Amino acid sequence: MLSQSHHRENQHNVRHSINKLNTRSLSLATAIITGLVYILCILFVAIAPKAAMAFFSYVLHMDLTNIARVITWGSFIVGLLFWTVGTALYAALIARLYNSFATR
Repeated sequence: MLSQSHHRENQHNVRHSINKLNTRSLSLATAIITGLVYILCILFVAIAPKAAMAFFSYVLHMDLTNIARVITWGSFIVGLLFWTVGTALYAALIARLYNSFATR
């Protein structure tokens, strides 16, 4: 009898528990993954610019084949910072919004 009562109480608590996102962890993970993807992308553009532009033309539904992109250390660092910090902030906003909905 005690075991059955305890089991029902645990089921009730599990059903009503709210999973929250850890804003800092999600932001950091998003920034790291985005940074790695950005580095792979920039390497693709640097190593095979024509193939990269042809690929991104298909992805973006735009003709990028005649665009020449010169990659410098400055453009690399600015792009890396923009994408990592930008997506980290985006993920933090998503986590905060999700957590505000989850508590209602």
